[in-house]
Amino acid sequence: MPFCPQCRFEYNPDKKTCPDCEVALVESLPEAEELVTKYDNWVALARLTSHQYAEMIQDSLRDKDIPVVVHSGTGHFGVTGQMGPSSFRPIGGGYTVHVPTEFVVEADTIGSAMFGDDWKKGRLVDIDESDH
Repeated sequence: MPFCPQCRFEYNPDKKTCPDCEVALVESLPEAEELVTKYDNWVALARLTSHQYAEMIQDSLRDKDIPVVVHSGTGHFGVTGQMGPSSFRPIGGGYTVHVPTEFVVEADTIGSAMFGDDWKKGRLVDIDESDH
């Protein structure tokens, strides 16, 4: 089975390109990033409905050395059929941003600066605005 080297999703053998990441699929994945397995306290921080927003926040957080994993309700970033708190946004089209607990405030500050009210409406945790 081929895998996407970027989002690590597994596809049927007839697929050659990841439909979300738009990269060529590979036959096997390298070991998971040490950064992702280093933390065991991941928090679902916010849900976005735009694939572009999900990529933008993921890139921005990684540029700041903040560990981040984005799961898609459709499975292209991670687990298919995510579970968790409900929000007004549909799960099937949602992208949930996860960061370790110690990075929640910093990641939220970046997300708020980038997406404003869209980020705040999609926030899944209570953040004290005075922490920003």
